[in-house]
Amino acid sequence: MATRSQHRETTEAAIVSAGLRLLAEGGADELTVRGLARELHLVPSALYRYVTNRDDLLSLLLTHAYSDLADTIQAAHDAVPDEDIEGRWRAFAFTLRSWSLAHRHEWLLIQRSVVAGPRPFGEHTFRLHRLLLRLGADAEASGLRPTVCPPTPTPVMPGLPDLLTASGASVSEQTVLAGLAGWHLLDGVLYTELLQLAGAELMDPDAYYAAMVSATEILVLGRR
Repeated sequence: MATRSQHRETTEAAIVSAGLRLLAEGGADELTVRGLARELHLVPSALYRYVTNRDDLLSLLLTHAYSDLADTIQAAHDAVPDEDIEGRWRAFAFTLRSWSLAHRHEWLLIQRSVVAGPRPFGEHTFRLHRLLLRLGADAEASGLRPTVCPPTPTPVMPGLPDLLTASGASVSEQTVLAGLAGWHLLDGVLYTELLQLAGAELMDPDAYYAAMVSATEILVLGRR
């Protein structure tokens, strides 16, 4: 007999699956608990112990999206030998795009949450930052020292020490800035491609993304 915990996991999985179907069909604006109940052939009250309103449902789907993205990138990254720093970065970069293209509605949900306002680091959002901090520390240990900007009298990222303490990583601010610059560049390319922003029609999406990954390697690995 299934335990209460197993039953909850099964029900939440069904809610996520149905919610993602609704998300794909009508977008985030069409998500409601009542619509979800219809999709699952339940009365709305049966869902209230899991999601009591639309915000709860969006939060559940958002957590799933972040976790799935992190799981997918982590698996691709970890399949590359530790000493292959360039290969690990490229695994991060190309898997970020392949997941985003395969999960456009979840990607858009993540972007909507970013636009809605700053969110505190949760475990599901922190995993990719921790992965990149580890990659940065390994890059420095191998002798790679990117420089993004001239030294400044005050830190560019005064909150970095707390982040490093939480992650257990030891890495310089310059390397962190390089990693963030590379990540932000890739995010910008994805915005252009997935939202079909001005200029997207001029580009071959695969070739352009590959070119931008090469550009990020100049930033992240300090190579020319």
